[in-house]
Amino acid sequence: MRDGDTILSDGGMFELGFFSLGNSKNRYLGIWYKKISNRTVVWVANRDAPLNSTSGMFQVSSDGILQLLSDGDTIWSSSFVSLRNIAPVAQLLDNGNLVVRDEHSTDQQIFIWQSFDYPGDTILPGMKFGKDLVTGIDRRWMSWKSLDDPSPGRYTAWMDTNGFPQIFVGQGKDLHLRFGPWNGNTFSGMPKLRANPTSVNVFVINEREIYFRFEVDSSIITRIYMNPEGGVARMNWVNRSQSWFPILTVAPIDSCSPYGVCGPYATCNPNNLPVCSCMGGFEPKRPEEWNVSYWSSGCLRRTSLDCGSGDGFRRISGVKFPDTRRSWYNLSMTLGECEMACTMNCSCTAYANIYIRNGGSGCLLWFDELMDLRDCDETQSFYIRMAVSELSSLTTLESGSNNKKRMIIAFVSTSIFLVLVGLFLAMHARNKKKRSYMNRQDSVNEGRKGDAELPSFSLSKIAKSTSNFSITNKLGEGGFGPVYKGVLGGWTRNSCEAIVKNFYTRD
Repeated sequence: MRDGDTILSDGGMFELGFFSLGNSKNRYLGIWYKKISNRTVVWVANRDAPLNSTSGMFQVSSDGILQLLSDGDTIWSSSFVSLRNIAPVAQLLDNGNLVVRDEHSTDQQIFIWQSFDYPGDTILPGMKFGKDLVTGIDRRWMSWKSLDDPSPGRYTAWMDTNGFPQIFVGQGKDLHLRFGPWNGNTFSGMPKLRANPTSVNVFVINEREIYFRFEVDSSIITRIYMNPEGGVARMNWVNRSQSWFPILTVAPIDSCSPYGVCGPYATCNPNNLPVCSCMGGFEPKRPEEWNVSYWSSGCLRRTSLDCGSGDGFRRISGVKFPDTRRSWYNLSMTLGECEMACTMNCSCTAYANIYIRNGGSGCLLWFDELMDLRDCDETQSFYIRMAVSELSSLTTLESGSNNKKRMIIAFVSTSIFLVLVGLFLAMHARNKKKRSYMNRQDSVNEGRKGDAELPSFSLSKIAKSTSNFSITNKLGEGGFGPVYKGVLGGWTRNSCEAIVKNFYTRD
């Protein structure tokens, strides 16, 4: 195949060929969407070795190696391990995967080589992101240098298999951000990544491979894309606007994105000022640094652990799980077994269920400082080891805080109830008085037919206005019982003004 030739996938979704970007004359061999107007490249073979002319030629050798040649020189090749006694065929599949397979093989799903093992800045549905523990293939994900330059950029994403697997995005040796560990539905701290009717997320962990992939309905054109600045988003193609629309920011870029910005035992919340705060029972390690908004030193315990005398555990929720590189896991243990395992090991700093489905399962133990926590809408809990005395003081403090909240709620609820009762009685009395007055003043009433009647409130009407005293309309509970909010229909500004007028103009 020479520059100018292209190959279409079987269903016409993707196209393989040579292309240039922007005003550059560099030529690349790659794959892009064929069925959309905007040429969106999803894979590039020679991203760090562009051609400077249109002399490129692409071929598959007799021993199954893909080769990109220019004037007889090999610019790029798929592999240096050749196979014998095969009939190699290169094929572009309709999911965007360029594969080499043996034409005579009875299993057409066994590939000698595939582009899905070497992603660029795009993850397509069905593509595995992670490690093959048998072959050693590490499917890393790398940004482009710029929108017009597909050469390797500053940011790389990879599946880290130290401890319980998790995904990192880094810039060289510097960690940029971290996806929390997989909890059975999504990555911890990323509740919006959950499966939906048109998308399914899959995380596989066994002795052969560890990877993440997602599948979507065939009618949806979608991809997960890493931009040159390291941001990661799920994007759908919208025909009406003929453009890509980000439906989900997988890895948001904000003040809490950098890995470990608050240091150990501290949580980050981009909506707070300052964004970092120590966990309960901890205090800033270097207060003078925290005072100038430099938090990387993190927090330390107010009371040291004493495993010999017995420590306890405090339940933590509403945060992304800590870094799991210094962790141990078992996929079959219960939470009770997990607590016992952590209790018996004085080096264990926290424990949790791994998965949240069916009431929770699996055991995850941490053996180091807890790093990179972030406040989020997360229901999964973990249990942090604390000194018993610290647990007692925290329990007392939280109990006092909760009692104060309950007292405030009770006071406000009772006050609201008394006000409503007072208004109800006052309106009922005036309504009764008005009916008596109108019975005596029939002739006067005839001339005032336009005036509004004072309302009465039957039990059925009150029940209807509060959705039959629905729990969702309950404001609280005071000394006189529960208090509900409700909306009475049929009221207008004119009717209200008329009632007020009656109060002031009649006896």
